[in-house]
Amino acid sequence: MYRIVIPIDTDEERALHAVDYVMDFVAADGPVDDPDELAVTVVNVFEKFTAVDEGSRVTSDELYDPDSIPDAVATVRDELEAAGIDVEVVRRHGDPADEIVNCADSVDADVLVVPTRKRSPVGKAVFGSVTQEVILETDRPVTVV
Repeated sequence: MYRIVIPIDTDEERALHAVDYVMDFVAADGPVDDPDELAVTVVNVFEKFTAVDEGSRVTSDELYDPDSIPDAVATVRDELEAAGIDVEVVRRHGDPADEIVNCADSVDADVLVVPTRKRSPVGKAVFGSVTQEVILETDRPVTVV
């Protein structure tokens, strides 16, 4: 079984780039012949924070709902499942890079497919803070799409 981890936030366009990349894995000339041999874990991280304004204090713990997934995550899940690919959705709360790497480790991912904002090819690798942290923190292959 070939396992891919895809971190997805709320951006639908970036999410669909990841779907396109994964679909190429099971294309006629892709590295995986059978969708049954591919499993995808879609991870969404609700970033931990504390905000203080004029004496009021709000923490992410108060707002985090482990069952609430963004529409972009549902889109990825639905598209991949429609193609016959096994999909697991994981929702986490904490530092995005740490949680993404921990998720990849927990499922023993073969690769992380990280969609990023529109930037030049060099900018994608250098300027995406979460992407850069994931690349530096994991010993697993990372594909930036």
